[in-house]
Amino acid sequence: MRPGPSLRTGRKRLGNKMSTIISQILPGSVAGQLGFAPGDRIVSVNGQAVEDELDFQFHFFSGPEECLLVGESPDGKRFRRKIWVEEGSEPGFRFEPFAVKACRNKCIFCFVRQLPKGVRRGLRVRDDDFRLSFLHGNYLSLTNLREGDIRRILDQRISPLYVSVHSTEPGLRSRMLGCPAGQCGLQTLWRLVRGGIEIHAQIVLCPEINDGIHLRKTLDRLFRFYPGIASVAIVPVGLTRHRDRLPELKPVTSEKAEEVVAGVHGMQSEFLRRSGSRFAFLADEFYLLAGHPVPRSGHYEGFSQLEDGIGMLASFRQDFNRTWKDSPVISGPLDGTLVTGKLFAPFLKKYARRMQQRYGGTLRVAAVENRFLGPGVTVAGLLSGSDIRAALEGRDLGRWVMVPGETLSRDRRLFLDDLSLADLESALGVPVGEAQRSVAGFFETLGRLSSRKRKK
Repeated sequence: MRPGPSLRTGRKRLGNKMSTIISQILPGSVAGQLGFAPGDRIVSVNGQAVEDELDFQFHFFSGPEECLLVGESPDGKRFRRKIWVEEGSEPGFRFEPFAVKACRNKCIFCFVRQLPKGVRRGLRVRDDDFRLSFLHGNYLSLTNLREGDIRRILDQRISPLYVSVHSTEPGLRSRMLGCPAGQCGLQTLWRLVRGGIEIHAQIVLCPEINDGIHLRKTLDRLFRFYPGIASVAIVPVGLTRHRDRLPELKPVTSEKAEEVVAGVHGMQSEFLRRSGSRFAFLADEFYLLAGHPVPRSGHYEGFSQLEDGIGMLASFRQDFNRTWKDSPVISGPLDGTLVTGKLFAPFLKKYARRMQQRYGGTLRVAAVENRFLGPGVTVAGLLSGSDIRAALEGRDLGRWVMVPGETLSRDRRLFLDDLSLADLESALGVPVGEAQRSVAGFFETLGRLSSRKRKK
């Protein structure tokens, strides 16, 4: 097998178009020298039909050094090209996005079904695609996998995958996913694990539904497959105020959070004793709701489920302290406002005070209430532009405002209610910047905003 570039590098946003259609040929590449052009489609690699970019890369890099490609031009004419690429390099193709498989379930906790009118269109996409799980860490249910999909995952070693489990009791899992009892996907999960696919599982905890003894049963059952099932993320159900005609669910209260933290920590100790891993990890919200300190970085064993809110505060704390030692250059004194959600505000205020002491001036922290989705949604990443504007208008903001980068879409840089940074800047009358996702990027944005002069 010829080693090639990692399938997980160069990630890009995926949309709803056909794939293996070439969107770009890299300048000076082998593909360009052989006459391939944007708009051509790769039909097969070494006699194997390909349906998307992952398929292409698997067959290309697992085949002989000289590779036979069958292409098709936009007018339907087919042609053959032999191509040879040195180890570690790539042929030079860039492909259009593939058609994403949509979710067919009716999960009782589905966040997308709780969104109001007016949110940006991309947020309404309910994907359930194993390719997005591998490429981006999106969670999938396994309920829409065909036999061919399962064989492909096993044959091509498409691993790791991120799977929404919620419960290992078939009846309860079916109820939570809103799918027929015989199609809940648990047998597929066990089959993938036994086939050598690494799984990172997720449990959306819904009080009085899959908590208590049900949570313990689920964790015990999943742990039997460790290390094939490498970790489990436990997150609280997110409830907006837009739940008309949806199943009634209870929020995670401080009392419930206390109960969950105590129960899971007890199981973590047992898992750690038996395997050397805590195995199951709680979202930061549980600790904050229960009034417990967030565990240190080592607790999260490499932050395997960071994107699901597991250890984000510990990761921020660790990165902040490392970056802090390098003494970022900022032309103080500071004079601006950091925007965040209700959940992270107390945490951010501590670091704002440290920065203020070092650089001088005034660094305000604005905890914005989420009226667009409802006060029960407290994370910063789901703040709307209109809520930020309403919370800040008429306040002393200083010379600039910084909003969390995760509040903006990756492509068009819009808030979830379609307001732009320019709209917000115009309404507030001061420059508005977005905090990059890394702490180093945060300091970079802070320095750039601090060096800007106030508009006259």
